[in-house]
Amino acid sequence: MSSLDHYIAHLETLSPANLGQLRDLVCDDIHFSDPFNDITGADHYLALLNEMFDRLDDIHFTVHEVSREGMVAHLYWTYSASSKLTGQFAFQGTSRLVLADNGRVARHQDFWDSAAVYGRIPLIGRLMGWLKKRTAYRG
Repeated sequence: MSSLDHYIAHLETLSPANLGQLRDLVCDDIHFSDPFNDITGADHYLALLNEMFDRLDDIHFTVHEVSREGMVAHLYWTYSASSKLTGQFAFQGTSRLVLADNGRVARHQDFWDSAAVYGRIPLIGRLMGWLKKRTAYRG
């Protein structure tokens, strides 16, 4: 199993109990970004994931597709979780991973529609629903 395969398998089974093991699969200076975050460093990356577990319940990543060319891999995944504020939610996204020469993940960029989260927040969700109806194609 390649280091990329280990990283993906770890994401799919990620929990507070095994979060620290992720450190062995990423570079010390990993750069992570998503629609809400842009951080550098393994300590910050693990702290971000730990905070995710503190704020949300029933967290699960499912990777559906993986493509790799050289030291760059792309993942297509589903993320699901729940919270008291939003209830259960899920959305799809993609990740671009750049591997270092030692096989560890040096760059992890997540791309997903943040409206999937905003739309679940009661007041903001109603506003977004109204806006979506006003701007959607009516052909």
